[in-house]
Amino acid sequence: AALPASDDSYTVAASPDGSAAFVEDFDNNKIRRVEVATGAVTTVAGSGTSGSTDGASGVAQFSYPLGIAISTDGSALFVA
Repeated sequence: AALPASDDSYTVAASPDGSAAFVEDFDNNKIRRVEVATGAVTTVAGSGTSGSTDGASGVAQFSYPLGIAISTDGSALFVA
């Protein structure tokens, strides 16, 4: 799989061990995980519907996320 084409730029945060990159998908209101070794792309958060609902995985809603960061121990992902 690949990240969807976008006219907007992607913001990326690397996992502390470097095995994954977390990417905010602005146009689709989702957060994606890209496995560095394989290039496999999965959605880790975001229903795809614009909104502002906290929650895990497909329950969370974002309204065009613009930034992403990961904690130094990899236990938390922050989306702006």
